[in-house]
Amino acid sequence: MNKKNISIFVISLFLIAACAPVSQVEEAVPDVAPESSQVMEEQEAEAGEMEAEVELEQSTDSDQISFSKDIWPILEENALTTHGGKGGVFLESYEDIMNYVEPGDPGNSLLNKALTADGMQQMPPSGALPDEIIQLFYDWIDQGAKNN
Repeated sequence: MNKKNISIFVISLFLIAACAPVSQVEEAVPDVAPESSQVMEEQEAEAGEMEAEVELEQSTDSDQISFSKDIWPILEENALTTHGGKGGVFLESYEDIMNYVEPGDPGNSLLNKALTADGMQQMPPSGALPDEIIQLFYDWIDQGAKNN
């Protein structure tokens, strides 16, 4: 074939492809790299599984927060000298502490607001507790502030 016929043939193919519905074009055009799309799907699936494992680990960790083992010792060390048996805020027992906690709602719990100085005086007044401890209280309140 000469160059003119080849050119006409190629242009005709382009016109046919351009006018064909998308589904016909997809059938006519082979998948360029089927392995790469399969690899990407596998990687996305693995990433989803890893995220699920991380969420499971986080929920398992937060489920293990214990009032008697985790929360009470911190309060005993940092709050009882000021809030034990004297006027004002009492934090001598779980029942006393629950007067300042909205179980499941750390954002509205006075205890959390005092620890983060959210519209209240910072507690303890000597300086904020480490972020990890504040997060521990937040998580304990968020999971229902159980007496465990």
